[in-house]
Amino acid sequence: MDIFGYLDKYGKTSFEERPFSETDSLVFSQLSYLKFEYGFSALSGGDEYVELSKFAHLSDKTLLAHGTSDPAKYNEFWLKILECPRFSTLKIGHIESHFSVDDCIQYMSMVFIGSGPMRYIVFRGTDGSLVGWKEDCNLATMKEIPSQKLAKDYVTKVVKHRFFPFVIIGHSKGGNLAMYATLMMKWRYYGRFKGCYCHDGPGFNDTKVFSKRALTKLTPKIHKVVPGESLIGLLLNQVTSYRVISANEKASFFQHSIFKWDLDEETGELIELERNSNASKTKQTMFQNWLASLSREDLVQMTECLFDILQAKDRKTIYEVMALGKLDLGITLIKSWMKYDEETKKKLKKNLFSAFTFYKEAKEEIAASYGPKKEKKPKKKIFGLFKKKK
Repeated sequence: MDIFGYLDKYGKTSFEERPFSETDSLVFSQLSYLKFEYGFSALSGGDEYVELSKFAHLSDKTLLAHGTSDPAKYNEFWLKILECPRFSTLKIGHIESHFSVDDCIQYMSMVFIGSGPMRYIVFRGTDGSLVGWKEDCNLATMKEIPSQKLAKDYVTKVVKHRFFPFVIIGHSKGGNLAMYATLMMKWRYYGRFKGCYCHDGPGFNDTKVFSKRALTKLTPKIHKVVPGESLIGLLLNQVTSYRVISANEKASFFQHSIFKWDLDEETGELIELERNSNASKTKQTMFQNWLASLSREDLVQMTECLFDILQAKDRKTIYEVMALGKLDLGITLIKSWMKYDEETKKKLKKNLFSAFTFYKEAKEEIAASYGPKKEKKPKKKIFGLFKKKK
């Protein structure tokens, strides 16, 4: 069963009948990618919160799904949500959006409320903008990216002078923001904080920014999951343990999508695995060692060069890059590469190709950690069975 099956099975069940669960946090994470900001101002009419069903008319134009990783899938998801009173009767408010090319910010946050006192604070992950992808890369070079500061301030703004319980939720970069905002939260809010749900969100460049008190008190309330072939969720330094869950997709990149995650048919909860795959562990080890070998200046230079190439001809989204044919992409790469001086090109090549060395070493290290391979028994030759014994 996937998230659509969950909506079919429990969509008509209220939160009083079936209390909030980790699977519900998956639904909230997916809802955060829908572009509610497009219609919120017109609908709010000065009110702080708007019921999700009020956005139903936008589904005709697929406006809410515009700019998502899979517009058709997200529109299908939204239409399914409208059929489920459990979620369609929720209200959304406190929408905050920041986008800046110059400051490299792609940020979105919102709060969902139901009939009870609980507040669900949700952070959107990376959208299709190249600005958003570049900000992700900056996680490896900055102690605090702009979106992390915004997330930290947002939680304070939402829970200050209020006395409701709350959870914090996010997927991908949104998961990173959820964890960051949780661990940077002021201690006086700890009593009302009920949990943080981080879905395949990357780690942190500098874990020293978190106080020992926060790590001790809040880590037990942080629930992080990564799929079996995870790459994104295991990048950078991890500050908490995580659980590995099953996904119905083999490719590492596609397992990042919550739509691909498996749920138990009986309980509706995530299906756990004993560990992530050797390939996932190899990539995690490779990136850790490779990034550790590079200086901050090297990483900044590679990021700037990469996005200088991707943003050529005023491209603004990753989808525009993916739409390029092999020939166009090749020409773009060559033209962009020729702009750099010989010293820069030499340094870039050295740093980029060193990743292959680290990958080979990581593969050998992970293989060795599981001990020597068992010798395979020689296969019997079928035709040998028919030979006459002398």
